[in-house]
Amino acid sequence: MRSEKEGVGGSGAAVAARGPSGREKVSAVEVQFRRESPRREPEVPPASSFACGGGTSKPREEKKTVLSKVVIRRLPPGLTKEQLEAQLQPLPAHDYFEFFTADLSLYPHLYSRAYINFRDPDDILLFRDRFDGYIFIDSTGLEYPAVVEFAPFQKIAKKKIKKKDAKTGSIEDDPEYKKFLETYCVEEEKPNANPETLLGDIEAKTRELIEDSGREARRAKEKGAGEEAFTGRGKEKEARRGEV
Repeated sequence: MRSEKEGVGGSGAAVAARGPSGREKVSAVEVQFRRESPRREPEVPPASSFACGGGTSKPREEKKTVLSKVVIRRLPPGLTKEQLEAQLQPLPAHDYFEFFTADLSLYPHLYSRAYINFRDPDDILLFRDRFDGYIFIDSTGLEYPAVVEFAPFQKIAKKKIKKKDAKTGSIEDDPEYKKFLETYCVEEEKPNANPETLLGDIEAKTRELIEDSGREARRAKEKGAGEEAFTGRGKEKEARRGEV
């Protein structure tokens, strides 16, 4: 929620108050905006009369910096980006809008803030006149006079664009995936085994293992008998040689 400002220094328009002398009083924010306004013409320094050769030096032109990014401070801590956008309507053309919620570590100075980068510099002062000092009201009824000023950091953070993966959407042509599908389809086509079939397979494998074990035992026995016969013949020959 928000409400219009009232009284001296509270008007939403850029209306300056007058003091006892009749002179115009200008707020600190107004001075800042006037000094840093994008419409301000650069000042040209006077030509030096002590230039080399006695001639007049060419005046150096100051680099003109166009400020376009503003910050809205002291917003209610419970305010959301969507609520702020709705209350700022109609919002002039802009290419950047970033909202930051209150930092709890700064208690009790809990405020939200937002940054806006305007495309047309002329819209900045109009926006300032509308919302600098504008009173936002939170859900509990507390008033929060907003402060609009140029953002100290004028650059805009660029969002990183993720490169598209070249393999995205190419799984259908992948050889390994095709091989997997073929194997999966073959497994799906097999009939579901019932308990009797599984039991029969287990018994068959058990018989096969027993037969293999028996064959191995017979081979080991035959091999041992052969070695004993060979050893016996050797001993007999040695005995005969001793008798001679």
